[in-house]
Amino acid sequence: MRTFTLRVSLLLLLTTGTAFALDEPGQDLPFLGRYPGSIIDSYKTAHYDEVIIPLGILGQKGFTKSETVEGQVTYIRYKVPEDRSPLEFIRNYQQALQRAGFHVLWQCTDHGCRTPDADVAATLWRGAPTRYTGGAEIFNFENGRMLSAEHRATDGVRTIVFINDNTLFGHSQDASVYAVQTKPMQNGMISSDTGPLTRESMAGALIQQGRFAMHLPFDFKQATLRPDAQPTLTALSQLMEQHPSLRIRLEGHTDQVGSAIYNRKLSLSRALAVKSALIAHGIVEQRIEVTGLGATRPIAGNDTDAGRAQNRRVEVVDLSPGNIARLRPTNTTITPTTTQVPTMNSTPITE
Repeated sequence: MRTFTLRVSLLLLLTTGTAFALDEPGQDLPFLGRYPGSIIDSYKTAHYDEVIIPLGILGQKGFTKSETVEGQVTYIRYKVPEDRSPLEFIRNYQQALQRAGFHVLWQCTDHGCRTPDADVAATLWRGAPTRYTGGAEIFNFENGRMLSAEHRATDGVRTIVFINDNTLFGHSQDASVYAVQTKPMQNGMISSDTGPLTRESMAGALIQQGRFAMHLPFDFKQATLRPDAQPTLTALSQLMEQHPSLRIRLEGHTDQVGSAIYNRKLSLSRALAVKSALIAHGIVEQRIEVTGLGATRPIAGNDTDAGRAQNRRVEVVDLSPGNIARLRPTNTTITPTTTQVPTMNSTPITE
């Protein structure tokens, strides 16, 4: 995804009272400013992806309660002034979010954020440019706070924010801000109606959207791939050979004909069949995750043959963003659709 240099005029520096760096890798959220004196250390935005939003404490196997939210994503990591505590930082953000019409879904403090056997790291967004492998987010439970909040516009669009503020190793304070605005994925970017997908079109879709759909020919109500599926599978295997760091998830989908249990089983079997075909082409098994979603995520109506045919698909999702040389799409921002959301005051609120 595109990052860009934010250059702030002297007039803005003087009028806001906030010390912005002249060459930061990104910008504040349009509806939520920064704590005064903070500097953007890392930034990334994606047009469409999924993020795990914590709604409960961190346990040994991840968060005890969470929600996976899909939509437009922005990640910002701030360096916070060392003379400001996580309490003051989070409380100011909570006040600003509530003034903007958000309500707090969950928050925690220090050791109350975890179980005794919890790890100190978890991955919320694989695409996040954190300092750790796989986009892992570090949670320091000695002096840290977390906050999840939600805004619902009148048209149903949700904007969800998660903030994690830690004092690392007793001195350096980092704050990570994740924001997701729910929106439908842009479909129809690739079609196999005019012929097999090519390696180039697959790469372009992963660059632009992070995923694409394959409408592969299977035997009726079976997970057996027909021979005319091979050109598409060959193209995908060639793409993965060309980019050896690329990891993918295969998501199986069906129409709504049949029971939910049957459809989920069939969708998983078909995704596994694609995985087996890729392995047969020499792709290492560990680079491919598989899931079956049945009829839970239709992209067309199920009341016509054409719509049901569109819903029967295997989607390829990029789990390692950045491994394919990226184009430069126009930067997008997250803005609640129908409500004017104010920014934070430039002066901290103390209690």
